[in-house]
Amino acid sequence: MTSRNKARTQVDPALLEQFMKQQEAKYVPPPPLPQTTSAYSVPTDFVALPSKGEFYSEGHPWHKKEKVEVKFMTTKEEDILTSPAYAREGLTFNKLIESVAIDAISADSLLVGDKNAILVNARKNAYGKEYDFYALCENCLEGHEIVADLEVTKIKDIGNSSCHHNPDGTFVVDLPQSKDKVHFRLFFGEDEKIIREQEEARKKHKLPFEKIIAVHRQMIIAINENKEPNYIEQYIQKMLIRDSRALQKAYNETKPDVIVEYSFNCKSCDHRNQGGVPFGADFFWPDE
Repeated sequence: MTSRNKARTQVDPALLEQFMKQQEAKYVPPPPLPQTTSAYSVPTDFVALPSKGEFYSEGHPWHKKEKVEVKFMTTKEEDILTSPAYAREGLTFNKLIESVAIDAISADSLLVGDKNAILVNARKNAYGKEYDFYALCENCLEGHEIVADLEVTKIKDIGNSSCHHNPDGTFVVDLPQSKDKVHFRLFFGEDEKIIREQEEARKKHKLPFEKIIAVHRQMIIAINENKEPNYIEQYIQKMLIRDSRALQKAYNETKPDVIVEYSFNCKSCDHRNQGGVPFGADFFWPDE
């Protein structure tokens, strides 16, 4: 019986090699692919920090920085704004700030006033400079539709504060009634987070939340040079109202912040109203 392998036609190796060389000589490489255009680059802007970076420790990305670079909002940030999970946790604005900032930062490490400056800039660049909101006349409570210009902002001047500014970034205020000297510090995002969590915990157990006491607890670092926590806690619990108001006023005077002001004459009583533009829940949702 004849083997099938022997019946097959055998190709001369020399001829096969010659054929392969002919094919290689005929081969023409394909033309190079056209270069693709570069990826779309999101525009950026620079925001002046109310703090000028003075209150951040060495090693912080914004230490001694007077301006920081931020991106314009995109669909990524729109997803952040519409996230129910972030809204429930009170994280919407923090996540937005962390997303638009060029520097890798944690919003909890930022001063409240610097966060406000970033939010105003993001809102302006995303939806335009006009911000519509509803305001009441402080005299007759008549409602008015107000249009604020977010491009007309200014940095609050904290140089005229009556408080003493320490080299370590803390402040000292002389209380009017007790004559005590209270050392306090500015609020960072982490402090807001702590107070929010305390409020939620109290609410969960249907207990009243003492917000002024909670704020003082985060703010005060010493009383007449006494830094003992138990002493400070007892002092806060029994703090005189006049002194408490003076401390709150001192804090507001020393807190770096961005100011967007409005003013209008009431149509009903002609009273002149003016104040700071509120950042309400609809700040990032203009009517279009």
